Amino acid sequence: MTKTETRCILEAERNVCARRQNESGGCGQACFALVAALLYSAARMKHVIEEASAPPSAASGVTGTDHAVHKFNLPNGLRLLVKEDHRLPFVEFRAALRGGALAETPALSGLTQLLAKLLVKGTPTRTAEQIAIEIESVGGSLDAFGGNNSFGVSAEVMREDFALGLELVAEVLRRPAFPADAVEREREVQLAGIRAQRDDLLRSAVLLMRRSLFGGTGYGLDSLGTEESVTRLTVDDLRAFHARLAVPNNCVFAIYGDVEVEAVRAAVEQAFGDWPPNGGIEGMAKSEVRSAKSEADGGRTTETRDKKQAVVVMGFPGTTLHAPDRFALELIQETCSDLGSRLFMRIRDRLGLAYYTGAMNFMGLVPGFFAFYAGTEPEKVALVEAEMLKEAELLRAEGLSAEELKRSKAKVIGQKKIARQELGGQAMTNVLDELYGLGYANSDAEDAKFDAVTLDEVKVAAQKYLRPEAVVTAVVGPETKAGIAA
Repeated sequence: MTKTETRCILEAERNVCARRQNESGGCGQACFALVAALLYSAARMKHVIEEASAPPSAASGVTGTDHAVHKFNLPNGLRLLVKEDHRLPFVEFRAALRGGALAETPALSGLTQLLAKLLVKGTPTRTAEQIAIEIESVGGSLDAFGGNNSFGVSAEVMREDFALGLELVAEVLRRPAFPADAVEREREVQLAGIRAQRDDLLRSAVLLMRRSLFGGTGYGLDSLGTEESVTRLTVDDLRAFHARLAVPNNCVFAIYGDVEVEAVRAAVEQAFGDWPPNGGIEGMAKSEVRSAKSEADGGRTTETRDKKQAVVVMGFPGTTLHAPDRFALELIQETCSDLGSRLFMRIRDRLGLAYYTGAMNFMGLVPGFFAFYAGTEPEKVALVEAEMLKEAELLRAEGLSAEELKRSKAKVIGQKKIARQELGGQAMTNVLDELYGLGYANSDAEDAKFDAVTLDEVKVAAQKYLRPEAVVTAVVGPETKAGIAA
């Protein structure tokens, strides 16, 4: 696909982009996704037609997805992953750094999220508007992200715009300006998000459970922060956090797509070679990692909402991304989560106690949590809690049936195979696995590890993690005569 053809498609959507920019102050993710989808579809159609009509060639055997991922360690500590994929003329950039809730304190809660949003809001040489215009004018996208364990930048461009994509990623990652007006604007957006969470009963109940399970640090913190903490964050806080964590020896950078490995390596060395490392980052990362209470005190905690339903979340201290038994625990979670699961059939269909129900398994760099959840009538909360405890007891005593294990394996492995087909998603998975110490090739070996889980291993995992003495129950709902959603 020529650049002229690409521009024709882009111009057809320019009015949509302009309208969204006027409405939101910038071209939003939905606009990026629309343009990218059109470009992707057009490029794929042209590629298929050309491939079908072209005669066989010696090069045709190297245009698929069988190219290996190449890893390079730059002298300053930056880890670079490169993968050639010549099926479509796109390049995916993903850069991730350790941070998030594990690097924050209660006073700085929400700092990672605010920092991430501000990375693309201006640098010393480009305003936010200039950044947006440059990336949109080539049909590309540029965004930032932040979560419980990390933050970073993602971008997508056509292959002929590789140099611009790399330049913008390097600039926003290394040299954000944190302009005062953008800081205040993004602060208000984040505060609005925190307030909106109060209307999401499930989200509120999960956060309440996490605070009870982990306390006021680490995974007990909300990635958005609190109204108090976000209101007090300053530009100096942002600059200090960025200077401490946005360093090459805390970063993994992936470039996947229609590229050549050695050319990418040379370009990245040119763009990032003078990025100075932080000599204390390794010790800092270890000292700041916090873990869940080794023996949770258990208990029940509640919050009142003026709603007609209640949400129950029953949490147990969980495992880490590095634990061998996490695969068994993930399969238990999958078995308890779909519409045909034992939890759904028992609590919702057979007993009629819940509007919805399921399980979640949060695995972290330090122990996370496993939880059951359900939305129910306030008068039925106690019955739902009792049934959840019975389900946990059944899992400890009996584990899963052979059919349940087979079905959950097929679903988990199938979902992972589908996810690996999307190059940007594959790049992000590899970057995070490398960043978290699992190794960039971790996802390639996971299918076999899930498939190898036995019924006995499932039962052992259930007995280890679903312990009644460690459970924390969080309930969010209306006040009733017997108490808060009692």
